[in-house]
Amino acid sequence: MLFLIWELLLLLNSAAIGFAERVELFWDIGRLNISRDGYNTWDSICVNNAVPIPPVHVTQGDVLVLNVRNSLDVPTAVHAHGIYHNYTDYYDGAEMVTECGIPPGENFTYVIDTTTQAGDLWIHGHVHSQLTDGFRTPFIIHEKVKPTTYDKDEVLYFEDWNERTFEDMVAID
Repeated sequence: MLFLIWELLLLLNSAAIGFAERVELFWDIGRLNISRDGYNTWDSICVNNAVPIPPVHVTQGDVLVLNVRNSLDVPTAVHAHGIYHNYTDYYDGAEMVTECGIPPGENFTYVIDTTTQAGDLWIHGHVHSQLTDGFRTPFIIHEKVKPTTYDKDEVLYFEDWNERTFEDMVAID
């Protein structure tokens, strides 16, 4: 009986959401040696061989399914900064707090429900400050009903680049 009530609640919630979509992305997280200034090269974390990582756009109510392959030689985890993980802490991406991290060569799928949120957030790596090595991108949850009208909506985000990786910067000789 309890199972039937749960299924009914899920059905009603889906109806209330309207026509929510399942937005599925496939990320292969690896490293790429890039030149940002035309002179020097840096070792950067990339997604699908792209630096910077393209922004993620969904509409409020959508479910983001993020299929991650860890092609790094160290563990990684993905944190959607600002998302309320009510009863889904295991998708929070805080390595050794809410999850063990994704081992090198392994896959993990994050499922992020955006029913109760909208706004400009960001997604970043949550292991050993991988975000300082380029593992970061905007995560935009567009409102279903826009509160105002405007001509254009632009996302500007700035990055600070270091000549060394995070591991090199904190290495103790």
